[in-house]
Amino acid sequence: MQVIDRLMPVKRGKSLSRMHQELGLPNHSAQDNKFLKKLFWYHLFLSLVYYVYAVFNPSDSAFYYTKVSEYRKGPDWFDFYGTSTTFIEWTGYPFINWFGFTYEAMMALFAFFGFLGFIYFYKFFRERINFKSTIFGFDMLHLFFLIPNLHFWSGSFGKGSFIFLGISLLFYGLNNIPKRYWVLLVGALITYHIRPHILFVILASSLIGFTFSTKGLGYTVKFLMIAVATVALGFIYQDVLNLVGLETDTIFSEGLNMDNRASELAKATSGLDITTMTLPEQVFTFLFRPLFFDAPGMLGIIVSFENVFLLLVTLVFIFKGGIWYIIRGDFAVKTAFFSFITVSIALAQISGNLGIAIRQKSQVMMLFLFVIIQMYDDKKKQAFRARMRAAKRKAAAAEPAKAGG
Repeated sequence: MQVIDRLMPVKRGKSLSRMHQELGLPNHSAQDNKFLKKLFWYHLFLSLVYYVYAVFNPSDSAFYYTKVSEYRKGPDWFDFYGTSTTFIEWTGYPFINWFGFTYEAMMALFAFFGFLGFIYFYKFFRERINFKSTIFGFDMLHLFFLIPNLHFWSGSFGKGSFIFLGISLLFYGLNNIPKRYWVLLVGALITYHIRPHILFVILASSLIGFTFSTKGLGYTVKFLMIAVATVALGFIYQDVLNLVGLETDTIFSEGLNMDNRASELAKATSGLDITTMTLPEQVFTFLFRPLFFDAPGMLGIIVSFENVFLLLVTLVFIFKGGIWYIIRGDFAVKTAFFSFITVSIALAQISGNLGIAIRQKSQVMMLFLFVIIQMYDDKKKQAFRARMRAAKRKAAAAEPAKAGG
């Protein structure tokens, strides 16, 4: 709990702090701290649920632990260094082979990394969210952070917890680049080492966000971020191609064909094969299925409840003008949305089957949830400012009357 106390309260940017003082908006620090402490126990519970699930089902976590503890890639730490799966093994090496961590201890450690991701995502959300928005009668912010699938897949020894932490650090850093460049760098390094293609997409999305947004950005910051993102894209470009099995000289002639990658992943676990679907069907399946009738086992049935909720939230967002809001949104909204939709399209093509899709989407769903709640908050902010302006005009009109009396 000391970690939460140290990281909270939320330190808002200067513009937000001024607005809170001028408009009399509440400071959420005490409530946030209390909620995150409850969220810790919720995350711990679902991490234990995953551990029990892994005991009775094939698990990457156990495989990682076995490979590292048996020195299968060599006796030295850097024999395990690399991107993707090997980076998880490299991270686990000193804890397992130097400090004697058991399998259960490694699961707890990476569950903690996952929870750090929730803390930084919450800080990112709260710095930008000023008003309480509700959906179906519940606090939207708290409800989004209680989605079970996000905690389940970020609570184990594996890529899920680390990539979740990396992306949370990236967006927390993006919200105040001059003061958090080191947070941005750490988040980028973590994300790159686990999934280079996701970092590639976030960098490309940030280019779009910074290029086509004018709200809240100085020209110097915009220029520097575009330059840095462009250089970083050049550095990781080849790694992304290697990951999806493409040669540089064939990408333009053959296109970004992910069928081979999807075929490999389709063999990884059971579930509905999505490789034969059209792209729109793949993306919809990736984001919103299973829906009870095609649920792969008990886990799929549980996830179906969550998917119905996400589908309803998405439909409400669209009917309330969500598409137009994204077009008019600031750099954070654009970067989050384009990162979410592009990664979803890519992962939908390579996930192979529904079982893997359930796990993969938890890495980026938080970005879309941010866009949704930011839209609600911006509408409330506009309405609040309109009421304040009307009150000031009314007060100004009353002054001459008082003076004349």
